[in-house]
Amino acid sequence: MITTKDTKNTANDASIDTNVYTFLATVQELEKDGQLTRWVENHDILLYIWEGQIKAISNICRHFGGPVGYRKHKDGKFTCLWHNWQFSCDDGACETNPGTPLRQYTDLVVQNGCIYINLLA
Repeated sequence: MITTKDTKNTANDASIDTNVYTFLATVQELEKDGQLTRWVENHDILLYIWEGQIKAISNICRHFGGPVGYRKHKDGKFTCLWHNWQFSCDDGACETNPGTPLRQYTDLVVQNGCIYINLLA
């Protein structure tokens, strides 16, 4: 079961402000493998479950732009497919070259089984 500790849960709200939030995936889709990637408005996003929480980071490695979420995370790290740079599941921090973190998307909303993202936050 996924908790939404780090996400806003607006299940009681009538609707999502689509001027702010964009649909990303359903919770059911995410729960299938525990992670997925989606292109949304020119953002390649890696959505995943980590320690029971839904998180989102950029799926584009800061080294040469390879896919960070091609493989499942292991030992709390995602490893880029191209050159094996490693990024923390906690916050996208780069463990191979500190100071080059992935963009972390922190404004996620879960409503009625759907996950929405604020790309401007």
